[in-house]
Amino acid sequence: MKADRTRVARRALLLTLVVVSGAVAWSLRRPAPPRAAEGQEAAGPGQGTTVSDLFVLRFRAGDREIALRARSMAGREGEATRFQGVEVTLPYVAEGRESTATITADECLYEPAPLRASFRGQVHVRTEDGFELWSETLKYWGDEQRVFSRQGVRFQRGTMSGTAGAMDYRTGEGLVLHGPVHMRLEDGAGSPTDIDAATAHASREERFVRFEGGVLVRQGGRELRSVQLELNLSPDLHAVERATAIDEVDLVTAAGTGLPAPSGAGPPALGPGGRKRLRCRQLNVVFRSPGILQEATAVKAASLDVEPGPGDAPERRRIAAPVLRFGFDELGRLASLEGRPQEQPGPGGPRPTVLTTEPVPPVPAGGRTLQGNTFTARLDPVSGAVREAELDGAATASEPGRKAWAAHMAYDERAGLSTLTGNPRLVEEGDGSELRGRRIQIGTRSGNVTASESVRHTIGRRGGAGGGGMLAGEEPTVLLCREFDYDEATRTARYRENALLRSGKDEVRAPLIVLEERAGGRRLTASGGTSSALHPRPRKGTAKEPASVEARSESMVYEEAAGRIVYTGEVQLRQGDIETRSPEAVVVLTKDGGDVDRLDAYDPVEVRQTGRRATGQRATYTPADETLVLVGEKVVLHDVDRRLEGRILTFEVGSDRIRVDGREEERTEAVFRRKEPPKP
Repeated sequence: MKADRTRVARRALLLTLVVVSGAVAWSLRRPAPPRAAEGQEAAGPGQGTTVSDLFVLRFRAGDREIALRARSMAGREGEATRFQGVEVTLPYVAEGRESTATITADECLYEPAPLRASFRGQVHVRTEDGFELWSETLKYWGDEQRVFSRQGVRFQRGTMSGTAGAMDYRTGEGLVLHGPVHMRLEDGAGSPTDIDAATAHASREERFVRFEGGVLVRQGGRELRSVQLELNLSPDLHAVERATAIDEVDLVTAAGTGLPAPSGAGPPALGPGGRKRLRCRQLNVVFRSPGILQEATAVKAASLDVEPGPGDAPERRRIAAPVLRFGFDELGRLASLEGRPQEQPGPGGPRPTVLTTEPVPPVPAGGRTLQGNTFTARLDPVSGAVREAELDGAATASEPGRKAWAAHMAYDERAGLSTLTGNPRLVEEGDGSELRGRRIQIGTRSGNVTASESVRHTIGRRGGAGGGGMLAGEEPTVLLCREFDYDEATRTARYRENALLRSGKDEVRAPLIVLEERAGGRRLTASGGTSSALHPRPRKGTAKEPASVEARSESMVYEEAAGRIVYTGEVQLRQGDIETRSPEAVVVLTKDGGDVDRLDAYDPVEVRQTGRRATGQRATYTPADETLVLVGEKVVLHDVDRRLEGRILTFEVGSDRIRVDGREEERTEAVFRRKEPPKP
């Protein structure tokens, strides 16, 4: 409550100048003498009375009486009378209450028609409510309803004080202070507020105070500069309802100091940080109640720069937008920050809100940028830290090695998540990968990434030109799924629900595909029932492409460093018309990882070729010559109505020829031609 009273007092002080100065000037105003009826003269001043060395004159101003006391009457100058050692008592009504003001001076030159009074020498004006003004001269011209001084004036009321090079008051035009104008507000509860300007203009009727020309407001570590500063007052003239700083607005606060309102007092600090600088063409401030801020709006190319403070990350933060709006809670604490486009965008369409973070040297370069048509942030009123933030409309984000695009981006500090929706896209520039989905979430503290609904993850190829092998083709590797998550700590990506990997012509399908980044190379695991298709390269000297190698298994593991693919669990492999079935099978890749070198199936192995079936302990398929060799202690071949046993059995893809080596040391070979199955 004490802090609230302090803020109220600080803002009320500035208003006091307007209210009291206007009241004094009003009281000095006297209507022009009424026209005399035909044949009569206008009434003049009342009869002077001498009491000892004190001379007293009384004048009528409407229904009010003005008393002039003087030490002596020094003579006349034409129609004017000069008094010395004067004291004038002026009645006036302020806020519905009768009051008086007193003017003292070394001398006064009084002229009844036109009604004018000139005070000179140690002029002192004092009102019952404590306002005082000092000057060497003060003039009142009743015919012009004007009070002015062409010499410097000094004024004070309570904790408010100030000076001006000259002053001028006219009925209906208000009070004008000519420069240099200086005003100080101090209540002992904090740093004083100083306002400097070339001129100041105040009007009771229109309820405003306007400072113009090189306006400078200072309070503690805060400093506001602008060409013009206007304060709109409450109906009782006791509080500021609105404040506007216009043209070349530059507001600077020291580290640990909040952004002030243009009247000199300000809200709490805008989040953690050091020196802050707000620049714009116009700053509009609205007060919820006396001394309590409601909102502040910076318009026309607004920007806010925040330097790092003690304990902060060594980086500068900046937000720039056509319009920046600061919202405050019921206690006047900063609670929200918005960046908006202009209501009437200029050529080229609306300009976006841009947030940038740049490292402070000697930290290496590499800043972050956020951009969107609109930006909204909700802050903790106590600490100033951002709780939630949103970017809408063609939102983009970039940081070293990563860029993102979406129609909408949302940040949740408590959850530590950034959520992208509306055709989101995330690109990792290091490996050329691109992630798409209906929604993408990024862990701001963990670095983890998740995506859902129609996920498409594209991974750029590595190394030089490769063949058609898995993850090493000329074309990028593409993974499709419904749910995706990436663990930054283990550098592991998981693709769930109808996952599909496509690398060139090669494919892997499984309910779950896991891709791990390891020091020696990537490791890909598929589980839950997999199917794959690998496309070996043509043999040199021929344009004919070998048939694809198709595989089904419970699971598969691809190890990039070892250059092999391991299938386990009811493995079925097929190329052309040859099919193998085994508990385990291994595809060995070429040295460059871009092609299939051979395929091994392990005990027990069953090989099938149209109308034929053979069993053994190990089968080796070589794509280069499209042959499969089945070996074992007992290799058995069933061919329609024949059965043959041996140790080595060789199949050729698409051929009717089979070679069988017998058990004897002396090699024997039998050649069979496949019979056509009997016709029905």
